[in-house]
Amino acid sequence: MDAGINLLRLRYTKHPEWFRSDRICLLDTAFTQIWSAKYKEFLNSPANPDGSGKLLPSGALYYYTGEHPAYCRSDKTWVLEIDDIYVPLFINEDHWVACWISIPRRHIVIWDSFVGHTDDKEIAEAVKPIAHMLPYMLHMLSRGEDRELYTVDFTHERVPATETPQNVQSGDCGVYCLKYIECHALGLAFPFHDFCDKNVKQIRAKN
Repeated sequence: MDAGINLLRLRYTKHPEWFRSDRICLLDTAFTQIWSAKYKEFLNSPANPDGSGKLLPSGALYYYTGEHPAYCRSDKTWVLEIDDIYVPLFINEDHWVACWISIPRRHIVIWDSFVGHTDDKEIAEAVKPIAHMLPYMLHMLSRGEDRELYTVDFTHERVPATETPQNVQSGDCGVYCLKYIECHALGLAFPFHDFCDKNVKQIRAKN
């Protein structure tokens, strides 16, 4: 998974003009995995009277400043220079979905190649660490009026199966996840005719 994201990040570094915006970043799987694992610690950590001081996951600041991921690091600060974050999210320890986090909209879009695999409650639980901790971090690190933009959890939605190519045969959710991110980051519509199980081997080879 990370190898595919790294290749996409390399392409973005060399040819940002190919992409839908120069204000995007492509994160590794460590981001969502660490944030999911450390969410309980965040909830249980005490806060100062002003709400600051809660324990964010290790490395959170480095992601915020674009120092992580280290490969083809962007060195762009979220909010100031980054609007859109793309990242894979592992659900129920057996399924990859793609996330597009829109900072200006304070909203997370989830593309799922097998919508029937998880229900809405499971999706909500999986995305909760990001939807909760990310605005907290942005609130703490922003200045002036921008701070007040990040006082509540980000909203989220899972795009319906009718609008996302589905992986009918099991085992290729990672390939679909990467392809969702690639297409959207490049500003392309999902090609239902070509983006399907019968072509998944060719798609996997290209990624």
